[in-house]
Amino acid sequence: MSQVPAGWFNDPYGRFHQRYWDGARWTEHVATDGRALVDPMGTSPVIPVATPAAATDPAAAAAVATASEAARDLGRIGMLDRVGDTTRERSLPSLRAAVAGLGGVVVAIGVLIAVTGEEPIRGEFIASSLIVLAVAVVLRVFVRVAELQSAAIGLGLVGIVTFGAAVSVNDGSAEFITGIVVAALFLAAWLLPGFRGVNLYLAMGLLALLAAFGSLSSEDTSLVDRCNQYIEDGNFDAYDAECQTLVIDDVSSLLPEEITGTVGTQGVIYLAGASLFLGLTWVLDRRGYRGTATALAASGLIAALLGTVLLVAEFGDTSGPIFVTIVGALVCLVGSHGARRATTWAGAALLTAGVVAFAAIQMEPSSSTGAAAVAIVSGLALVLLPLLGATIRRSMSANDTMSRTPTPD
Repeated sequence: MSQVPAGWFNDPYGRFHQRYWDGARWTEHVATDGRALVDPMGTSPVIPVATPAAATDPAAAAAVATASEAARDLGRIGMLDRVGDTTRERSLPSLRAAVAGLGGVVVAIGVLIAVTGEEPIRGEFIASSLIVLAVAVVLRVFVRVAELQSAAIGLGLVGIVTFGAAVSVNDGSAEFITGIVVAALFLAAWLLPGFRGVNLYLAMGLLALLAAFGSLSSEDTSLVDRCNQYIEDGNFDAYDAECQTLVIDDVSSLLPEEITGTVGTQGVIYLAGASLFLGLTWVLDRRGYRGTATALAASGLIAALLGTVLLVAEFGDTSGPIFVTIVGALVCLVGSHGARRATTWAGAALLTAGVVAFAAIQMEPSSSTGAAAVAIVSGLALVLLPLLGATIRRSMSANDTMSRTPTPD
């Protein structure tokens, strides 16, 4: 029986700086550079090269623990700590919670349909959404049944979107102000009691904010419809007064025409937002806020996919595929850094799409032989890229080790 008390010791498997010994066995809890992590491989079947007693002495263990705690203190973000434990903890997936949450969404939609009827008006939408939100808050605050709390999240999701749209939309179309209002409501819910710390709401708020800015670059369809009606009515004076900008101002973007002509302004906005969200995910993962980082990773992943979809039709030039490849690589790096499987694989899919599209544009296949060549060339490039990255990383690690090794006197 082990006589070594529980504590943090040098990782005997060599994958991280430290691993937690629970008094009887090594666990999956690890730490590197003061960051608490969970080893995706758990306890390895490989026999460790050291026992806790040999891994480090008590004085060294205490020093390392003190340094780790100091590093955690430096990495803390006050606002996130005040939100609660969900900012640091990634909740485990639950089938019951997922089904109950979607059930709440369906119930909320049913309530809205029942209240608004066949010819809904703004007041009915506002009243019904407030009822749904009130029920959701009551369930979250006073009911401790996990499934009902999950259902409340679904109710709140529909209630917030409906209320935000009802109070901000004037002509039946989505506008910039609608996205801002919905984003503000979701972020407020994430911070306030009731839904505090529900990271899904943080993700929805960020996506609504990004969609609001994306809408600024979209064409004013209401103006187009109005101008077409002027032509049908023969009201050319009104057409000349209001519609000349549609003909003259074809591009309303601060980006160079070389970019906007190939990738589209909305695609650029969504991919830029994805880059920002994923960059913040990297930072928060390093500081231990893995719950909040998960919300940002989800927002970044969805934004990256939307941006890619918006750019698919613009793959006639090299800039589009290159941009998608860069974003895909960023998604991969963030997912790998935070041990996020879905993010890693989605980034790999984006990177693959960009590489294949770039190869197809450069080679311009006109036959099955040409298509096969594109597939082989792009596939080989995808195989070689990780090998090159691994070589560069080993070289950098070796140089770092040499720079830290003291020279003999």
